[in-house]
Amino acid sequence: MRQAELVNMKWDWIDLNQNIITVKNSKTFTTKSKEERIIPICSTLRNTLLNRLPKKVNITNEGFVFTRIPGIKLNENYVCKKFKKVVRSLGLNDKINFHTLRHSFASILVQRGASLYVVIELLGHEDLSITQIYSHLQSQNLKDAVNLL
Repeated sequence: MRQAELVNMKWDWIDLNQNIITVKNSKTFTTKSKEERIIPICSTLRNTLLNRLPKKVNITNEGFVFTRIPGIKLNENYVCKKFKKVVRSLGLNDKINFHTLRHSFASILVQRGASLYVVIELLGHEDLSITQIYSHLQSQNLKDAVNLL
């Protein structure tokens, strides 16, 4: 998900029975593509969400998933600064930012054999050329491809 999607995500976007998140448009938030999309929930994320699930949640609950103060969403700038602080504290490359996570997600999926068309859908891109920017391949991936012959 994009950072704006994460900070605007509400509990009613999440269906833990079907293990999906539906990124939704609303009066206060519009996706970059202006279209809603469905994102599958992996088991690790499902467990994380279950641990964050508010005690008073019901089907109509529209509270934000990520908050510092209940009911008030995180500010994107706050998330960026906190992420950068962690990156620096770990001694990682200072060029790493929150958006780097999307690049890494796409690259890892492609390196593990996911179709670019699947990655397009997961990232919410409209054009293959945009997804190709994210899908960096390692030299071993190229060698493995040639060895398929």
